[in-house]
Amino acid sequence: MLSGQSICRHLLLAAAVFLVARSSFSQESAGTIDPRRYGIKLPAGPVVQGCGETVTTDDKAGKPAVGRIHLRIGDGAVILLPDGQLVSRGAGRFAATDRPFTSLTKEEVIARLAVEFPTFKTKSTKHYVYVYDTSDEFLLGTSRILETMLPGVKGYAELNRIAVKDPQFPLVVVMFKNEKDFQKYRRMPEGVVAYYDTLSNRVILYEQSKLAEEWPELAEQQAISTVAHEGVHQILHNIGVQQRLSVWPMWLSEGLAEFFAPTSTTERLHWKGAGQVNDLRMYELEQYLQSNAAKDPNGELVEHTVLAGQLTSTGYASAWALTFYLAKMRRQEFDDLLKAASQIKPLEGATDVGAAGVVRSNRTQFEELFGKDFKDLERRLVLYLKKQSYIDPFSNTPHFVATLVTEGKKRPKRAANTFQSLPLAQKWLRESLNEEPANKRKTAQRSIRAFRNRTEAEAYANKWLQTQ
Repeated sequence: MLSGQSICRHLLLAAAVFLVARSSFSQESAGTIDPRRYGIKLPAGPVVQGCGETVTTDDKAGKPAVGRIHLRIGDGAVILLPDGQLVSRGAGRFAATDRPFTSLTKEEVIARLAVEFPTFKTKSTKHYVYVYDTSDEFLLGTSRILETMLPGVKGYAELNRIAVKDPQFPLVVVMFKNEKDFQKYRRMPEGVVAYYDTLSNRVILYEQSKLAEEWPELAEQQAISTVAHEGVHQILHNIGVQQRLSVWPMWLSEGLAEFFAPTSTTERLHWKGAGQVNDLRMYELEQYLQSNAAKDPNGELVEHTVLAGQLTSTGYASAWALTFYLAKMRRQEFDDLLKAASQIKPLEGATDVGAAGVVRSNRTQFEELFGKDFKDLERRLVLYLKKQSYIDPFSNTPHFVATLVTEGKKRPKRAANTFQSLPLAQKWLRESLNEEPANKRKTAQRSIRAFRNRTEAEAYANKWLQTQ
């Protein structure tokens, strides 16, 4: 006779087989998933979803705790602890119990963090607990953004009829004062200033960066944008929109975080609101929107974004752009996509990362909702983006004006454009010149001039174009 927990496991396994058969979110077979790819220290084995059964185990401090099965992998399990962390436990390190699972209170979480970070200060707000050795100003800006975002993101999901809940655990944010201490806590690739760790359920970040010494405005914008972005990941995983350890298509996971995370540093740091134009990403896309490729899109931007298993900085911008467009102009299909994504279980979804980091199964699910004509979709996307107004986050930083004069039928042809960097200006000149016949390139007049800010640069460009 099967025990209650055995029945639970058999029912879940049968349900999983049924859902996989009809789901367009492809995945590896249960026995082939390597849990270590997701930070889970267990050997590969059959995966069975947890169904709320409680177990006794040891917490991260080695003390007895009552946890809840999040996922079974072979003879081991990923267990949810009372402070919201997920831990890997091999066979023999947990046992079934009838004792109830109880989340830690905010005060209990603070007490544990004080032991883990003895030299840090702690502060709690309505939904968050901060442990930090940053400046109080940075803490204030961070907490203001995160506390504003949570009800905003939750409200957007409710408006789109996605079932959500209040966070079960206090949301923990660990804040280091500099990169050295941040890297000492956990080694991260160069350039990472913050991240959400789905296993610990914490956002980890640092305040001071090398960039702040050379370009403080850019550093401030980057820092506050990253805080918002990683905060969205934490919120989505704690209100029921995304299940922890589920594997969403990268473009959707990161694009949605950018969709929910636009911030502004004008007057004071603040969150702009869900679905507002993301100024930082529009700034990054300006090069593409002004390029010749945007005049006749070939669909590659959309295709590469959808299939990507990893994203560059430009990839984050294109993921935001695609999410922004679909959420606004293909709302019903996008809502259907989010509802389907919210049902993806732990270690299910876009797990089939192939050669060159491509996830080909992403295409199937995307095409079912949005069609196969990526070229037409990209054309519409470009037109939509060009209609959006945005505030250049670096309008007071140096800008460059590139000018080009070539032979015309009756009089010289003049073209000018404004850019935020010298390489972008040089690239535009090369592309524009390559469009001209070979015999006209030799006599073309090219120049690039630097200005203190965007206003001065644009004024010069407009005056130059009006000069005959």
